[in-house]
Amino acid sequence: MNIGDTIHLKALGSASKRTKNRIHNRGKSGFKVRQLPRKCKFTDNRGVDWVQLDAIDNDWSGWLPIDEIEIINL
Repeated sequence: MNIGDTIHLKALGSASKRTKNRIHNRGKSGFKVRQLPRKCKFTDNRGVDWVQLDAIDNDWSGWLPIDEIEIINL
């Protein structure tokens, strides 16, 4: 995964409802990688790496935790 790559994601079974909803509602056409995975200073970030993404077919942009997603193709 590199900045600018278009990726399609699948939420893992253990993923939060937020992650599942973002992928289902915003990622039908995939996401463009804006920032590579890194530690973020969010409340409740659980100490895991997060990746910043832009949705391809709508105006959503945001962060998803790496430990809740699977890249299904690049």
